[in-house]
Amino acid sequence: MGVRDCLRYLVLISYLLSSGTVFAAWYSDDQAIMGTKVSVTLWHLDAADAQAAIADVMADMRAVERQFSPYIVSSELSKLNQTAVKDAVKISPELALLIKQSIDASVESGGAFDITYASLGWYYDYRKQIQPTAEQRKALQPAINYRWLSFNEQQSTLEYLHKNVRIDLGGIAKGYATDRAIALLRSRGIKHASVSAGGDSRLLGDRKGRPWLIGIKHPRPGKKTDSVVLTLPLSDIAVSTSGDYERYFIDSQSGERVHHIINPRTGRSASEVMSVTVLGPEGLATDPLSTSVFVLGVEEGLALVNRKPGLDCVIIDRKGQVHYSEGLVDPSAP
Repeated sequence: MGVRDCLRYLVLISYLLSSGTVFAAWYSDDQAIMGTKVSVTLWHLDAADAQAAIADVMADMRAVERQFSPYIVSSELSKLNQTAVKDAVKISPELALLIKQSIDASVESGGAFDITYASLGWYYDYRKQIQPTAEQRKALQPAINYRWLSFNEQQSTLEYLHKNVRIDLGGIAKGYATDRAIALLRSRGIKHASVSAGGDSRLLGDRKGRPWLIGIKHPRPGKKTDSVVLTLPLSDIAVSTSGDYERYFIDSQSGERVHHIINPRTGRSASEVMSVTVLGPEGLATDPLSTSVFVLGVEEGLALVNRKPGLDCVIIDRKGQVHYSEGLVDPSAP
């Protein structure tokens, strides 16, 4: 290449950089949304378009938070918890979808997944190491039952049939949010991306000819224990992990680990396993299923997953042993 060609090349590169356009590259960002870290990584030919796409995802994540956060008093969910015990409340199409999916998950899991857990779960504060009192447990445990939710799908209304019912969508909203994010990126023509919100991730395509590598954390890493139990090569899939190591404290009297995954039958932290990772086509399915399996334990949890085509799971039990669903053990399984 001569001097003149080199100068032309440098001028072209300078123009592309000044116009916000670069050669194809990976772009990423992460922000604190919905009480967790939301991360977006994508492949794009244009820097400005890539940043705009990431900004759109973050804005949509914040919209989901504003609508469904129980900690924002103006959210649709907060208002519902205040008024649905008095009369049937008209709800948005988005909330109606999550309510329907939540009730379906409750039925399929025999009540292991139940958004009314918040009737008692609301009184846990993991940062301050506070749990419900004996009096609160006695008064509020009867309110934990998805059958108290009177949902009219045709009219999009919801009514609570018990005076103490409160719901929380923490076990399904993040999976739903990652689904929305991937749909948004697809609409912009993006073919390779990863979106995660805490323990929920959606992968779009592969990593440009290679799989995405998703690590499953060890729930109790130590000096002689790797921080990652195994790494899964994946593409075009949803991944949801429920673990007892994110929001928890150790009870000073009993020594028990008190964490945020509540067994609806007892109103206390589920204790049969330490971690569940579910793989499937969409977060709307994998998110509530990971909670269901965590509550059910190894035997019942694997049985539930094995009945659901297209879904698989990895369970780490309370002794640290790893268990796999049939589809991961036998690649020929449907």
